[in-house]
Amino acid sequence: MKKLLLISIAAAVAFGGENLLVGAGGGYKKPVAEVIENLKKDGVQIEGAFANLGQITIQAKEGKMAAIVGDEAFLKKTDLDIKAYERIGKGALVLVTPKGKQIKDVSELKNLAKIAMPDAKKAIYGVRTTEFLKNSGLEADLAPKMLPVAGVPQVVAYVTNGEVDAGFINSTEAVAREGEFGSVIYIDEALYSPVFISVAKLPACEGNEACAKFIDEIKTPRSKEIFAKFGLK
Repeated sequence: MKKLLLISIAAAVAFGGENLLVGAGGGYKKPVAEVIENLKKDGVQIEGAFANLGQITIQAKEGKMAAIVGDEAFLKKTDLDIKAYERIGKGALVLVTPKGKQIKDVSELKNLAKIAMPDAKKAIYGVRTTEFLKNSGLEADLAPKMLPVAGVPQVVAYVTNGEVDAGFINSTEAVAREGEFGSVIYIDEALYSPVFISVAKLPACEGNEACAKFIDEIKTPRSKEIFAKFGLK
């Protein structure tokens, strides 16, 4: 799956040509894609690349991206030359189970056999899942049960296909795929670091008219409505 994600990024670059390229963590593909489509309808030449944030930052280092949508805290720890941040909203960590499997509380995770989570080294919600496990006191019990995968989209695939008993994702995917899960449990925000989702402006954004339009677009009522629809407020 990781290989396919990297290929999709390369394809976006090739397809975009001289178009503005905006990267985003895979868990925010749906809202960012909607914003991009609105701009395309307005005649702005823009393409999106989506993968876990670690892979996106690797691509950004090649200088082909003008902006990245992702976890502000994660991006600040990279060595990218980020010029400024424009905050979009706040995300949340969510536990979901396959359709037909119900749990009422995170304590019931001890009774499950396999739990998927995003890669803790490369994905926003992998980092937050690790924090939650440690701060909740569940880390020792659940460590042997955890299945790390590339990112949120891969966790969703494992859960909806019934390959795991539960998985940790973000609120955006939980809202976007409402009705596809058995249980949806929002994790106590006191047990992990806040997830502030922002647009990070890279050097390629400076003096770029299309990038300026993208930054302006995320502040418009229609974009705010999209972000709110996907749980980012």
